[in-house]
Amino acid sequence: MNNSLKSFPENTLTYGEYVRKVDDLVNKKATSGTNQSESLVNYTHLNFRRMTRLNKTIVMDEELVRMVEAHGNKMIWFIITEAWCGDAAQNLPFIAKLSEASSNVELRLVYRDENLNFMDKYLTKGSRSIPKFIALDEATGSELFVWGPRPFPVQKMVTEYKELLDHEKLPFDKFAEGIHSWYAKDKNETLKAELLHIFRSLD
Repeated sequence: MNNSLKSFPENTLTYGEYVRKVDDLVNKKATSGTNQSESLVNYTHLNFRRMTRLNKTIVMDEELVRMVEAHGNKMIWFIITEAWCGDAAQNLPFIAKLSEASSNVELRLVYRDENLNFMDKYLTKGSRSIPKFIALDEATGSELFVWGPRPFPVQKMVTEYKELLDHEKLPFDKFAEGIHSWYAKDKNETLKAELLHIFRSLD
């Protein structure tokens, strides 16, 4: 292993292992991380259903796969996540399928709350927002790019919501419904476009 990679978490999961763990959490009526609130447990149940649906329906974009493989060097992709995170559930299946379709990618998932020192290197405006997608060159350990925690239009919606002085006008549950409606209509097209832009810029 490249010495610079030794600073990255070792308690990683494959995507398949992660999905099985989320399924197990749903059966136990629990969630990952330190907060076991009823709302996060319910989100975990919804997220498992979302991932299950997306795992079956995503069709991988051939141009994007070619762009990933054109990079040449083997990459390690780290994703910081938690089972209760709705944005992770909407984006992880696409990233995982892209990694499976690309011969030069190894995907590793890590839980945020078990790796806070790692998480704190990738804050979003001071917040531990997830998912975060960090791509490394395996040979050199150099960081190629960081994406996340969500596609730009959704990040804009989240930023504007946080800036609202009176959240009672738009309770979080209603706001979250709007976010997931956006994802349902977008069908990962924005994520695909953002990743295409990133890999074109690596050349």
